[in-house]
Amino acid sequence: MNPTARTTNSATVIADRLRAAIRRGDLLPGTRLVQEKLAAELDVSRIPLREALYILSAEGLIDVLPQRGMHVAELSRGDIVDLFALRLRLEPPLAAEIIRGCRERDVDELHRLADDMRALGADAAGRATLNYRFHRRIYELADSALSLRFIDQLLHLVEPYSSRWVRSGRELDRIDAEHATMVESLRTRDAELLRRTIIAHVEGARDNVLAALADPTGW
Repeated sequence: MNPTARTTNSATVIADRLRAAIRRGDLLPGTRLVQEKLAAELDVSRIPLREALYILSAEGLIDVLPQRGMHVAELSRGDIVDLFALRLRLEPPLAAEIIRGCRERDVDELHRLADDMRALGADAAGRATLNYRFHRRIYELADSALSLRFIDQLLHLVEPYSSRWVRSGRELDRIDAEHATMVESLRTRDAELLRRTIIAHVEGARDNVLAALADPTGW
C-alpha cells in the first residue's frame, strides 16, 4: 500500500484538515456535514472520515444532532462569553513561563508571522491560519502540554467567529499592534507586558466577536 495513501486516510490527518477548514471559514458554523459528499471532496475513505468527525465532536467542533446528522458547531452568545472567560483564566498566567521558554529564533519566527498577518489585511481565511499558528506558537513556549491542549481547543472554537469580524476590516490596526507588542515583550523578556497584552488582546477579541455575532446580516 502507498504510504502517502495511508497517511491521507489517517483519521488524525483528516481531523487536522477539517479543523483547518473550520478555522478558515470553509466550513461555517451550522454547516451540515454529509459524509458521502465530504469523503468525495477530501478524497478519503468513509471509515477514517467517520473517526475524524467523532474526534472533532469530542472537541466540541462538531455537533451530532439526533435525526439531523452532523453539523459544524454553532456557538451561542453565552457559549462565546464562557469561551473567552476560559481564555482569560488560562492564557495570561502563562506569560512568565512563555518568557522563560522563549529563544531568539522563536522571536524571529513570531515576528515573521505577525508581519505576514499584517500584510494580509482583511483576508479572513489567510489571517485565520496565521493567527492560529501565531498564538499556538506563543503558548507552546510555556512547555505545558495540558494547558496547550485546552488553549488549542479554544482557539479552534473561536477562530471562525474571529474571522467573521476580520472580514469587516475594523480594528485590524489594533489587533496587529497587539501582536507586535507580544513579539516585543518576548524580545525584551518582559513578562508583565506580555501578560497585560494577552489580556487586552483576548478582551478585544471577545468584544469584536460578540459585535459580529449581533450583526443581522449573518454569515
